[in-house]
Amino acid sequence: MEAILQKANELGLMIKGSELYRRFSELSEKLDADEESKKLLDEYISISGSLMDREEKGQPIEVEDKRKLEDIEALVSENDLLKEYVATQTYFFNLLMQVQNIINDPRGEPIQETKIIKPGGSGGIITDF
Repeated sequence: MEAILQKANELGLMIKGSELYRRFSELSEKLDADEESKKLLDEYISISGSLMDREEKGQPIEVEDKRKLEDIEALVSENDLLKEYVATQTYFFNLLMQVQNIINDPRGEPIQETKIIKPGGSGGIITDF
């Protein structure tokens, strides 16, 4: 188990050391410091989330609601910080999804652990298979 956790830590450090992570962190800090951009992003998320929720529930979406979303989308697309933040966030989350997909479905032969602790047991290592 320890080897798995060490590899997970190594992966986390690799991700944190990537240019993509550093840029995403930098943009996140800039966004936190920019109240106007942060408010605009929050409003966009709220409106788009509300419309998606209503659509999933089969509830009608009024023309005025669509227009409101289009208006705020235009404001977001005019904001350079938000454009770069959203693009970088998308790339970063895609990387994390790819990592998770690889963890769920790795390629190659399984690497057997040499020591297995029995769940609910004494905490001793099982040595007889």
